[in-house]
Amino acid sequence: MILELLFAQWWILIVEALVLAGVVALLALNADRIVGDAPRSLLSLRFSMGLTLVFMISAYVGLMILAGRLLGLGGEGLVITATVLAFLLVAVQWLLSPFMINLAYRTRPPENAEEQFYASEAARLAKLSGISPPKFVIAEVDFPNAFAYGSPISGNYVAVTRGLLRSMTREEIIAVIGHEVGHLKHRDVTWILALSIIPLAIFFLGRALIYAGVLGGGSEERRSSPIYLLAIGAVFIAAGVLFQFLIAHFNRLREYYADAHSALVTGNPRALQRALARLHLIYSNNEEVSEMARENSTASMLFIVAPLIEIHGGFFYNIDYHVERLKKEKTSPIEELFASHPPIPKRLRFLDRVALKIS
Repeated sequence: MILELLFAQWWILIVEALVLAGVVALLALNADRIVGDAPRSLLSLRFSMGLTLVFMISAYVGLMILAGRLLGLGGEGLVITATVLAFLLVAVQWLLSPFMINLAYRTRPPENAEEQFYASEAARLAKLSGISPPKFVIAEVDFPNAFAYGSPISGNYVAVTRGLLRSMTREEIIAVIGHEVGHLKHRDVTWILALSIIPLAIFFLGRALIYAGVLGGGSEERRSSPIYLLAIGAVFIAAGVLFQFLIAHFNRLREYYADAHSALVTGNPRALQRALARLHLIYSNNEEVSEMARENSTASMLFIVAPLIEIHGGFFYNIDYHVERLKKEKTSPIEELFASHPPIPKRLRFLDRVALKIS
């Protein structure tokens, strides 16, 4: 029995690898058409989110009904079992993840006057957004970041890292907090975790069918034949992978939505653009910016308006110069296809469109 299980496991790994390679290759070849441009407006963004949500839910229901019919007797029970198991795993993750995040990022309450100021800003922006004030915490890590999370047990949190507080101006930090409050306002943590039940349930079902196909023997009934079960299992594994990409797409749309919320609730989209550009420089172009600083340390004195004029992190640069430069950058559709967040150049262009609504 142990040898059979090991044999089945190898078959599952082979089938999953082939399916994953095929799906990824197909998506990569069509990345340009799949990704598209940044939303043209808030209305088009909401339409895209609604369409994606309706498609995912209806496709999942249709796929599970089809599975029940293809598998015949016992198929519906297998479908229900996979869905319930996925739901329980996601529910446990949802309830316990805030405590794990607090441990992993070593979060703490605000201590000094500056940190208390940002806590009061988080409460103010939450009130303007029509939600209860979140718990504002500082994550004791050096890289700049911010995130929102929570559950019914722990309540909602907005966390900013020590690195972010050291990297940005006050108005930029407030804009970032507004973005995270937007995630809480839109219940993005709940939405993404709830939607993650779909690929997880499909994946469980696909794996169960492949196991049954490898271990099930050579029944003459078509619905119980190993090849039939393997084929159906492979199709469900492929569907699970596709749903993962759909969830990543939905998450990218929610990031745009949180950007728009920050711009609207603070009335200062430019501050968030500066914050995003600063993060891009820190994470992606650190060597480039450092080189610019070295090359312009003396020559910059000769310019009336130099591109490098603002002290930050040991070098000089004008963040508005980089905001405008980044807006013009082309982005990789393939990289975006695999990302959970939209490329920063596209987010900057989208914020320009939101700014037109504010003005």
